[in-house]
Amino acid sequence: MSIKYGRDTEVVHRLRPEPVTAREQAAQAAVADLDFEIFQHKMQMIALEGKETTMKLGASTAMRWGDVAFGVYTAQGDLAICATGIYHHAVLSQLPVKYLVKHLKDDPSVGVRNGDSFFYNDPFYGGVHNADMGLCVPVIVDGELVCFIGAAVHTGEAGGSEPGGMVNGAKSRYDEGLLVPPIKVGENFTLKEDLLAMLATMTRDPRTMILDLKARLAAARIAERRVRDLIADKGVAFFVGALRKVLTVTGAAARRKVAALNDGVYRQPRFLDTVGPESQLLKINLAVEKKGERITLVLDGSSPLLPDRPLNTYFQGIIGLAMVYFCGWLFHDLPANNGLLEAIDWRFPEDSFVNAKGDVPVSYAPATQVAFTQGMFMAGARMTYATDPSRAVGAWYTGFAVTVFAGLNQWGEPMADITPEINATGAGGRPGRDGVDCAGAFFATMSDCGDVESTESDRPFLYLFRNFFDNSYGHGKHRGGSGVGFGLKVHGVPWVVLGGMGFGSHFPATLGIFGGRAAPPAFVQTVHGSNAGTLLRDADPRLPNSMGALYGRGTPEEGQRGYGNLAAPPSPFSEGDTYYVPVTGGAGYGDPLQRDPAAVVRDLRAGRCTVQAARDVYRVVVDPHTLHLDEAATEAARTQARQDRLRRAKPYAAFEREWERQSPPAAILRYYGAFPDPAAPATGQDRAA
Repeated sequence: MSIKYGRDTEVVHRLRPEPVTAREQAAQAAVADLDFEIFQHKMQMIALEGKETTMKLGASTAMRWGDVAFGVYTAQGDLAICATGIYHHAVLSQLPVKYLVKHLKDDPSVGVRNGDSFFYNDPFYGGVHNADMGLCVPVIVDGELVCFIGAAVHTGEAGGSEPGGMVNGAKSRYDEGLLVPPIKVGENFTLKEDLLAMLATMTRDPRTMILDLKARLAAARIAERRVRDLIADKGVAFFVGALRKVLTVTGAAARRKVAALNDGVYRQPRFLDTVGPESQLLKINLAVEKKGERITLVLDGSSPLLPDRPLNTYFQGIIGLAMVYFCGWLFHDLPANNGLLEAIDWRFPEDSFVNAKGDVPVSYAPATQVAFTQGMFMAGARMTYATDPSRAVGAWYTGFAVTVFAGLNQWGEPMADITPEINATGAGGRPGRDGVDCAGAFFATMSDCGDVESTESDRPFLYLFRNFFDNSYGHGKHRGGSGVGFGLKVHGVPWVVLGGMGFGSHFPATLGIFGGRAAPPAFVQTVHGSNAGTLLRDADPRLPNSMGALYGRGTPEEGQRGYGNLAAPPSPFSEGDTYYVPVTGGAGYGDPLQRDPAAVVRDLRAGRCTVQAARDVYRVVVDPHTLHLDEAATEAARTQARQDRLRRAKPYAAFEREWERQSPPAAILRYYGAFPDPAAPATGQDRAA
């Protein structure tokens, strides 16, 4: 069978820049430094315009609130210019481009011509899951293919066996909906209506599917015009050489930056407490090996492949999420392109859920990928602290807490999507500063969660509240930022289905660093047959207006109340039923006993911290009525706490003997692999250069 009719297992390994061609080599040598700087700025502005255009024209939640990656790729498919707040889509979307260069460009039945447009969403190439969809167009000048331009965005519905793009109960990839390798959807600057009709028919929300696709295309065409203007001014050779020079310069700078870090091995295992439809324990066994000018990511010893659970991820998806850390934190002052991967190697074990193979489902791959990335934050904090402590930060909230919905909206239109609050999580504590409250999503730092009124305008929900979820962060010398909490009431329709994707309802999703505390576990509350509508009509002041109030003083809301994991399959909710979701805070940084007592008092007065946390975690003593700080009592309480720690201390060997005798319950180790962990040999897939 031709490789065209099966998945191409070679092209997905081509994440680093392709070998430089003779044409590129000669052209980049002729690009003067000043012209190159001007070129980079112009291209960045072109990409930024493309990103903003995509956001303005799209219909899905992610499109409207900025989970957009817009890129310009070389003729070989390498990402050179990127405008995004969601780096992993930009880096991973080069794989579909490289696929079409390899398989379709010279195929007489397809070809690549001016006016063509290509759509794709197969996660094997995009690296995440089916709901992440992309489109690209070629730019050909005087018969020469000079670049591709494209946009990748999460569209909220992929036509799987469950709505909303993430299939909790998926047992194979055939449960997860659309699986489209690069396919030509447009020719002669015109989209092909037969293919649009097919894509629309295969999803629950055809309007959003088609509007999102057209938004990507419109943005790409605008960027194409700008690129053609630049080429007309500077020439094809200059453009080809300067585009390649971006990758060359970036790769060299990344290697220099890595070389300045201390050599060593930085280990950080990460755990997930779900496999989707059930609560189980999984392990991502991350080791970051730094030597010379290279960093190697090693995942030997991670949990086995999940044959019928959706937490699997392709290895390329893990690398894509690693780029979120590298682009946003370690290489924050370098251009975001795949030249950065010149400094990165990786090694993944075979038969592991972090290196999916065959027909296993991957709908919940984003959860596994962000859990890995938090390990990168934690290992990276130790790796960078000695040379640049400003980069050693606590992780932002990484548990997702995505709410999925589907049905008909209040205007009678079909819909299936996610709510935008994942873009309002708390940032981690930092050297010298607390984390930012409701900062965003670490993987989409330029994204937003939109206005409540915007969501309510075409979604059948009434927000009961959406505001800071106080006490949702990890405590520390510098606390994490608060996340957001929100309550929805189904409104204006007889029914809708609601569910969720995430982890961290049993085991904390976001751990602290350097003695900082974890953000607390999170769970969803639901009320069927709620009387919230009556309480609103009567303006009952007892109706909770925040997650803290819901948990704290109780509620007069009546009905069938339920408590569930963040990961839950969609189920029906009738008009008036309510749904409460915490999207929580960032990790703590440093020992809470070192926190400035005045900062604790400020948090108390702002409602960010409780008197109990001030007393029991920070050992800060205040008058419970005036919140006036008692400095002497605080110092005495902290001295006592440190003495208590010393009394509890034991030699490490004794601690280890005691610790090794402990084990999680056997009932939650079904998918974990061997426990305790066997020695993990350095075998499996080795992608070192």
